[in-house]
Amino acid sequence: MIGKGHVKWQKKGVGVGLIVKNALNWKLEEICVGNELESEDILVMRCEKVEANKCIILVVCYMTTMGPLAQEENVKKYTILERVVQEFTRFPVIVMGDMNVHVGILGEKVNENGRKMIDFCEGNEFENLNVTIGIGLHTWENKEWKAAIDYKLVNHEARQHVREMYVDENEFDIDTVHQMLVLKYKWGGKEVMQEMSSVKEKWCLKAANWEEFDKVLGRYAWTRNGNVNDMNKEMAKMLYATAKQRIRKVKCRRSTGKAR
Repeated sequence: MIGKGHVKWQKKGVGVGLIVKNALNWKLEEICVGNELESEDILVMRCEKVEANKCIILVVCYMTTMGPLAQEENVKKYTILERVVQEFTRFPVIVMGDMNVHVGILGEKVNENGRKMIDFCEGNEFENLNVTIGIGLHTWENKEWKAAIDYKLVNHEARQHVREMYVDENEFDIDTVHQMLVLKYKWGGKEVMQEMSSVKEKWCLKAANWEEFDKVLGRYAWTRNGNVNDMNKEMAKMLYATAKQRIRKVKCRRSTGKAR
């Protein structure tokens, strides 16, 4: 386990870290990204698979929750992230952690933290896997609220090796209000991209805005003449057209029956 503590707050349990199985036999190197106070919430690791001549850059970070300190602190943190991804632009890079953002994935309003993360992704050509292929939406919940604040972001080099990403939704029993985000990564790029292209999609019904769905569906002119089969076909077309507008799709997890 490699981790960094939190000096500023001296608060138990705060910090970022990375746990790696010894069996993977990776060569690990922590990349220095700045002075202790500015970079204590960002851990950058170069992970090298020596025998395969493969390398990946893993970035674990924590963004300050919206409040008086968020603007100043998060500007510094994103400046560090920008510097890291530019330095390792030719390597697969995965940025992950508690970003404390709202980007609209649950229908919420995009906040300032969310805008910073969106700008980071767009400016550095990173893909937000929670949005594009992620299965499951909320990554944090308590008795009253659910939110999507934890994310996995990848550059093009890393995306070629990503098999799938999903939010565990209580599959793993961990004592935290955060859900575990699982990313399956394979070193062989072409094989993975071919596999991903064959993955089916499904409608994300839990996150659908059914009120808007009903409004859009109601705008279609309904023809009651003709036989039942024709009417069923017409209804199916209207439902599908409405669903394309108001319900997003997500990648389905494949079930091959083989251990993975």
